Amino acid sequence: MDKRVRYTTETRIEAVRLFDAGFGVSAVATQLNMPVDTLRDWLDAHRQGRLLGLKTMEGSKSYSTELKVAAVEKFLAGTSKSDVLLEFGISQRSVFNKWVAAYRKDGPMGLASKAKGRKPVERDPANQSLEERVRFLEMENEVLKKLHALMDQDQTLNKKR
Repeated sequence: MDKRVRYTTETRIEAVRLFDAGFGVSAVATQLNMPVDTLRDWLDAHRQGRLLGLKTMEGSKSYSTELKVAAVEKFLAGTSKSDVLLEFGISQRSVFNKWVAAYRKDGPMGLASKAKGRKPVERDPANQSLEERVRFLEMENEVLKKLHALMDQDQTLNKKR
């Protein structure tokens, strides 16, 4: 079961009203008795026009490596996270936090797209070791034996009919 707290539209509108009146995230959190992190995400969404459904989300968004590097470098140069999220259209603060951590650990290469899924299995006989080749041929032999047994069984049943 989803244990996240769902807030009403009225609560969101009240938060937007307080943000627009000049109150900061901490003040609004105290006023509405809500977690600061939730309101920080709401402020980011409000700045991008997404909090009250004014702008529709286009689904799962992917970002280029160049955009990630530019956004992280701008943040590390001193621009606030909220401003970077707004400027580059990054939808989630948590996504951006992961980029910053990867950049700090591995530099720009940490933000490069990685191949997804399993690695393809090498089936070229020239690149297989002798043990792999023998294992493959034994498996193939067993499959052919089973196929022949099934075909013999099928022929026997057809002759009885």
